[in-house]
Amino acid sequence: MRYGVLGFSVTMAVILYLDRMAISVALPAIAQDLHLEISQVADSVAVFFWCYALCQIPGGWLGDRWGGRRALTSYVVAWSLAMAGLGLVQGLASLVAMRALLGIGQAGAYATTASFLRRWMPFERRGFANSAVSLGGRAGGVLAPALTSILMRSFGLWGMEAGRWRPVFIAYGCVGLVWAFLFWRWFRDRPELHRGVNRAEIELIEGSEPVELSDSAETVVGLPARALVASRNLQLLGVINFAVNVGWIFVGTLLPTYLIQVHGQSEVEAGFAASLAAGAGMAGCLTGGLATDFLVRRLGLTWGRRVPSLISYGGAAISYAICFGLDDVNAIVVWLIISSFLGDFALGALWSTYQDIGGAYAGTVLGAGNMCGNIGAAVAASLIVRLAAQFGWSSSFLLSSVAYFIAAVAWLFVDPHRRIGVTARADDRSDDSAAGPDD
Repeated sequence: MRYGVLGFSVTMAVILYLDRMAISVALPAIAQDLHLEISQVADSVAVFFWCYALCQIPGGWLGDRWGGRRALTSYVVAWSLAMAGLGLVQGLASLVAMRALLGIGQAGAYATTASFLRRWMPFERRGFANSAVSLGGRAGGVLAPALTSILMRSFGLWGMEAGRWRPVFIAYGCVGLVWAFLFWRWFRDRPELHRGVNRAEIELIEGSEPVELSDSAETVVGLPARALVASRNLQLLGVINFAVNVGWIFVGTLLPTYLIQVHGQSEVEAGFAASLAAGAGMAGCLTGGLATDFLVRRLGLTWGRRVPSLISYGGAAISYAICFGLDDVNAIVVWLIISSFLGDFALGALWSTYQDIGGAYAGTVLGAGNMCGNIGAAVAASLIVRLAAQFGWSSSFLLSSVAYFIAAVAWLFVDPHRRIGVTARADDRSDDSAAGPDD
């Protein structure tokens, strides 16, 4: 039954990113239909990330406190209604309001999922499980540009040229509502509460947790704000998430706009290129998750998490730096596809590290890191289009390269053995010479 839980988690991530990224290819059409500047619509993208970022910690904590069934169902219903509402907006104010509600609704989804996956997946398969959820998100990113552009074109051929993006957004919202209903009916917060789980599966899940990462208590009451602020691990992961999202936002959101405006590509061509980049990210998610599971067994927990991350962010920094010196659009797209693969290679290790250090508060901890990451995305979404107007679009390649380099350096100092609020014991640490107290 744990793979059924994983299946729901992956499809949730697909829908989440489909709804989030649909605006990327529809952005020029929305601007034309609502008589707005591209920069104004880009600001609505930034508003999404600000709301998404600022609601991460409360969203993750509510997931820990309420349990995944209640919290995630609520989140998906909320953002699906906002997505449908985007199809009805009439101007900048309503566009910004719906994007804000979309961000608020989606804020706790990944954190809550990480929290209950920790209870449902054996320790040695968490890298794979986390990367599979990230892969689902990237699958939504693959679907969003291509599917949205095709559906918009279809509605245009049917005589809805001016508002061809509206029914697409409404349909996406309805898909989310169907998922929420099915999830509520099937899912339970813990394996022992699900009628389909037998004793052998419960023992398999519970018996896999290393001693130093096991919890003495699973009750979540208050928000551990002091421990979160004091944690050096979380400080580093906040820097990493901020930098990674600055690096990712161009290929993740603005690539179609760049290809349409700078290189004169059609919506379908630009959407196809964005889908290829997102598809490369999917491959990176899956292989990176398998890699961290393998490397933890061979190198221990610390380097099993660090090595995939160093390969990921160091490689993405190099790829973006190469794009900075290129003029040929085909070569740029190829290197952006490579950067997408490498940038997502670390996601399995990153999510697993949140679960390693967070324990019963895994959702809260992931929410704190995601908050920093999406503040980076919000800043970059507004900044890049303005840098492009002032210095040219190639300036975003340099910005992304520097951001990924900072993330790679920061990973050298992350220690997944250091649990928030728990003192690690020296005899429990297989790959470090000594254990220090938690941050």
